[in-house]
Amino acid sequence: MSIEFKLAGINVYYSTHVTFILETVISTMQFWGYNTTHMEDGSIKAIKDRFRLPFFHPQEPMQETLTKNKLEKIDYQINQKPETIKDHILKMGLIYFFSLFEAFNKDYFQELYLFKPDLMKSKKRKVDLEYLLQFKNIEDLHKSLSTKQIEKLGYLDIDKLAGLILKKFNIDLKDNLECWSNLRESYYRRNNIVHNDGKISELYLKKLSLGNDQLNKELNCDIEYLWKRHYDIHSYMDFIDYSIREIFDLKSRIESI
Repeated sequence: MSIEFKLAGINVYYSTHVTFILETVISTMQFWGYNTTHMEDGSIKAIKDRFRLPFFHPQEPMQETLTKNKLEKIDYQINQKPETIKDHILKMGLIYFFSLFEAFNKDYFQELYLFKPDLMKSKKRKVDLEYLLQFKNIEDLHKSLSTKQIEKLGYLDIDKLAGLILKKFNIDLKDNLECWSNLRESYYRRNNIVHNDGKISELYLKKLSLGNDQLNKELNCDIEYLWKRHYDIHSYMDFIDYSIREIFDLKSRIESI
């Protein structure tokens, strides 16, 4: 199986699952009696249409199937229900989005490390002979080394991740990914939901350069916010995939599938 096909498979798998999470949020709201009929299966259709295109550039605005009026109507209908149920459904969706975001990074970059083991070289990193001798072949060694590198990746926040990607691949997310600031904000919002009961923390203020008067204020997560983050994560995955293929002169995703 070619590296082009493997990377394409990872991109499609996680992009599709991000969309499935959005659909699950919609379905759960329907179960609780929220009227979401206007949303239908638009997000599923959007991602299917996207993969039919000869090439999707992450900076090109995708046509959203939800109009502003529809979103306002849905948000109004949701607001008629108990706040606790609504908030939990939407916040769970955001949390799951970033679980998939992190899993995508781990799987994608591990596959890349196995394809280009030189990426794992470091003058600071030393490997003892006993560790090397336990492997019967070079492929198993590369797999073990890449696993160790990817485990470390899981401890990086989104800013440190961006720094690593810039250093290793010269891919500047801050300057070249249009949705970067929104993606970054939603990452730290997710952290607040998980670790600070959805309230603004000092770290959130520091990362987003906000005043202390915002400390401990509740961070909301409405349907429009979740919909936009769904597209931001898609754009990030496509941008990484496109940039890596350009750097290593690999076939496009469409040519690979």
